[in-house]
Amino acid sequence: MKKLVVIALALAMVAVPSCKNQNKKAEDGSAQKEISLKEQYATEDLKINVQNLIESAKQLKPAPFVSKEDGGKISLTAKEKMVKPEYLLDLNVANDLVTLSQKYRAIAMYTVDQKIAKLYDIPTDSYKSTMSKLLVDINDSALKDFSEADFTTNEGSQEAIKKLVDAEYDADRANFLWESVAASLVEQVYIMTQNIDKFLPMFDDQVASDLTYNFVCVHEGIMSMQEFYPDLEALNAAMLPLYVINAISVDQLKDQLIELKGEIEAVRFILLK
Repeated sequence: MKKLVVIALALAMVAVPSCKNQNKKAEDGSAQKEISLKEQYATEDLKINVQNLIESAKQLKPAPFVSKEDGGKISLTAKEKMVKPEYLLDLNVANDLVTLSQKYRAIAMYTVDQKIAKLYDIPTDSYKSTMSKLLVDINDSALKDFSEADFTTNEGSQEAIKKLVDAEYDADRANFLWESVAASLVEQVYIMTQNIDKFLPMFDDQVASDLTYNFVCVHEGIMSMQEFYPDLEALNAAMLPLYVINAISVDQLKDQLIELKGEIEAVRFILLK
């Protein structure tokens, strides 16, 4: 969070109405003391908000088909595995990506898709090579560590997310963190809409509520960081149709996924354009 806090503090100083000018005009110590306290409160508020945002991001939880507690391994029948999913992101898409934002989003999507490929016994070597190339282009060691983390349990997933959040904020890459998180979340719900009857039984009401929390966290994260990274405005605009997801039960989540299926597919398309 090092560089980000410096930026936050600088912006806080600017945000306090005419503090410096008032200081010049103030002739008594009490006025200067009052203005100084205002500056202090403003900077402390921003530091607290940034820290709260970081802590919230660490609580993000992947969908059950991305990670599962020990003993709850997800499996498909031999018959189900015979029909391979055609909705996974084409690996050739990676060849046309130009910007870092696109590459961060793509690698997040491929990470999710790789989990689905494994469920269907689809060879994942092509996913590994494609993501390795993207990781070289991106040159982000924290993201590389995250891609190699153990996601077989919720505990492992949470630990990997915590490390990624801390590392990206410390390296002043908070914008790319939110690019990745948003893209991963979109890919997860997109996959759910492709086979709701298969994937939704993996959810209980708490997991459905967690998914809603993820959308709230992504929305707040992007909105908070837009001030520091204006490029995130485009990401926020793309995600707007999905911020209405507010399910607190499996039944509500199912209804919302069915209703938003078209919007989810459109957002997924936009994120890589």
